[in-house]
Amino acid sequence: MSEIRWPYPVLRLKPGKEALLSKRHPWVFSGALGETPSAPLVRLADASGNVLGVGTASPSNPLAVRIFRFEDAPLDEAWFQERLQRALDLRETLGLDGPEAGCRWIFGEADGLPGLVVDRYAQALVLQVGTAGLEALRDTWWPLLFDLGKSRGLSIFVERSQSGRKEEGLAPVNRLLKGSLGGAIAIREGQALLSADLLKGQKTGFFLDQREHRLALGRVSKGCRVLNAFGYTGGFSIHAGLGGALEVATLDISGPALDQCERDWVANGLDPARHTRMQGDAFELMRNLEPGAWDRVIVDPPAFAKARKDVDNAFKAYKDVFRLGARATAPGGLLWCFSCSQHIDRGRFQEAVWTALLEVGREAQVLAHLGQPLDHPYALNHPEGFYLKGVWLRVN
Repeated sequence: MSEIRWPYPVLRLKPGKEALLSKRHPWVFSGALGETPSAPLVRLADASGNVLGVGTASPSNPLAVRIFRFEDAPLDEAWFQERLQRALDLRETLGLDGPEAGCRWIFGEADGLPGLVVDRYAQALVLQVGTAGLEALRDTWWPLLFDLGKSRGLSIFVERSQSGRKEEGLAPVNRLLKGSLGGAIAIREGQALLSADLLKGQKTGFFLDQREHRLALGRVSKGCRVLNAFGYTGGFSIHAGLGGALEVATLDISGPALDQCERDWVANGLDPARHTRMQGDAFELMRNLEPGAWDRVIVDPPAFAKARKDVDNAFKAYKDVFRLGARATAPGGLLWCFSCSQHIDRGRFQEAVWTALLEVGREAQVLAHLGQPLDHPYALNHPEGFYLKGVWLRVN
């Protein structure tokens, strides 16, 4: 890709569409543009040519422009250095970063860097690059990020750029950038040692956004039978086991994920006799569970709604699986229900949970509304960044 020098070309909005930027929302869709973007970096202007912001652009993505700066100034080294450092300072202030930690360093729009996600796994850093504009600027921001990692003792750098690439005309990337990997990386989460496969695992290797909920489960699992549905590599399961659960079942469709769960269970000093592996389709397996047999139930399915058109079908799927989770929960037991679908809002999500319990003839108390942890913030001007929704229930 040829280098785009400052000043970037001007891209004009349709007349009357400039008000979109007054709320400082970083997304501009193609329907608001007066022309098709011709470059991956642009200066976005009103119909008269007054520049309102600077960002990345795509001629093929309906989300056509992502604003990085609401001013007429370049995305240069000094600007990236300030943004990257500011994001990392937050995680360090919150006490979430460290040599054994799993922590999200950069979370796209929330940190003023749309399209960029960076996760730390102990001595490794994994990045996701989602836009052609960020690719055009890679020589500007990548050396800065690499130096920040090296200065904190990181020696392994991995890229897992897949989500959203097709819409930007980019090929998916799955590669080791620097260092060597001999297998999964171990991170420490409370008492638990958990493994993340950085080249083959889900997302960037693990679901870091469930950290606080895994820790909470561990605090209330003593003497309980625990069911972890859609359990992946068993993070919830291991915390339950370390918390004193009598029996833990991990249910997932992936054999390799359950293999890792069993390895981590033993690596944490837990008795294999206390763990049951359930491999297969979660809906089918949960239909065959004994009703009311589990004291603690976690239902954390994948994103059933990957686009707005999927919402109605996703609602039905969430309702069905939450109903099965409630059916499996013992009277007085605790149930966690989650959705990571951005397109399912909080009201629709809670409606799915409520309807599920009505259908199975159960009532419940809401102990807590749950969301993403502190290293996954969202910007007030970008509510779409709030994607993880959950409720913690006591089922009667």
